Formats: sequence, structure tokens, C-alpha cells
Amino acid sequence: MRPLADYHTHTRWSHASGSVEDNLRAAEAMSLEAVGIAEHGPNMLFIGVARRRWPRLAEKIAAHNGRATRLLFNIEANVISLEGDIDLPADVAAHIDMLLVGLHPHVIPKGLENWWTYYGLRWLSLLSRRQRHKLYDAYTEALINCVERHPVDIVVHPGYRLPIDSAALAAACARRGVRLEINCRHLDAIAADISIAARTSQVEFVLSSDAHHPREIGRFQSGCTFADSLGIDRARIINVDWQEKQR
Repeated sequence: MRPLADYHTHTRWSHASGSVEDNLRAAEAMSLEAVGIAEHGPNMLFIGVARRRWPRLAEKIAAHNGRATRLLFNIEANVISLEGDIDLPADVAAHIDMLLVGLHPHVIPKGLENWWTYYGLRWLSLLSRRQRHKLYDAYTEALINCVERHPVDIVVHPGYRLPIDSAALAAACARRGVRLEINCRHLDAIAADISIAARTSQVEFVLSSDAHHPREIGRFQSGCTFADSLGIDRARIINVDWQEKQR
């Protein structure tokens, strides 16, 4: 097994260790074809990259291209409304290589009605099964609307910390040609959701390190072992060469 690309990595531009250059060097050492810098969108509390900083990050990434490993300008955008809105700055959208989206618990939602869903309803869900079902439906609706409305490439860590209907999401992603992420950093937390998605649909997957340190880049062994344990057809995982040994 040889990883071909790691589309989801972070740097100290947000909340991780290492620089853009450090991540590229680590990817080159792994002989990856591509590595994506996918920092959090600006509506992520405390660690999102501010809107004014994205053009500078784009320049930083572009300056390092032309090497053996392609450096991708990606974004891990937040879904910030039930309608599927995301916090992708308009002036950045035309320049990114891949759009990764996901649900995160600590974001700035769009509009007061979404503040209620993201925080009020989530608090009530701790007290009531009925409210938990409402939250489950709301998060699922938000992700599916996002996939239907935007040119999404990957939905990251489905089901991590926030409950969703993984079968419904997987069906929507399969229709739209969107991949689900097998996130090696949060594998235990998303295992049940990935299992449901794989079993109930023909959605494709990507393996990602979600690296917060350069040494984690391209380290997919746990994800590969997990995928094999579920019996996922290896052809459904698009960024791994299963025939070639890791260098």
C-alpha cells in the first residue's frame, strides 16, 4: 500500500505545528503526489483563519509549487446553517484546489435561527431524546444541503462529535460524486458512520491524516486496516495505490 495524496493537513496558520514548507517536505519524504493545506474556515471559533489572511496563505502555497509533490490550496470549510451555507470567502473560492466541508461544534453560525440549532438545540439534546432526534435531523439536513449546493470534493470526518444520518449523507454524496473522508486522526469516533456509509451506498472515500504535525502526513495504515476490516472495495478509496509498497 502506498499513499498517493493527503488532502487534509494543517499548519501553524491555524492550530497545528509546522509550516507550509514543513508539510511539503514531509509529503516529499513520503513520495506523495500531492498534499493539501486545508486550514479551517474563518467561522471556526478560536482557530479559524481570518478572512483577511487567506490571500496571503494562497500566495505562500503558490510560491512552493513546481516541485515533485504538488502543494494544494484547500480549505476545511464549516457548514454554518441548515441551508448548507459555508464560510468560504468569496474572493478565495475561485483559487482553491479542493473544497473540504464538515460540521464542527464550535463555529459562528449564520443568523439567529442557526445559533439556536447549533447551540440551544444541542444543549437541550443532552436532556431529551426528542431533542436529540431533532438535532440529528438538523445536522443531516445541513450537510446534505451543503453537498447539493456547493462544488464539494470531500466531506470530512462524518459523524465526528455531532450526530448525523450517515446513510442519507452517503447517498447524497454518491449522487453528487462527493467523497467521504476516512479520517485517521479521529478513526474511532467515526468508525460507525463510515461502516454505515460503506454498507448502504457506493460512495467513494479518501483517506486523510488530518495532520497537526508534519510527521503525521501520509500515515494511513490505521485507516487502511480499518477499511479492510469492513470489507470496503479498495477501488472505492481513491488516493491509495494498493499494489505498490510504501516507500
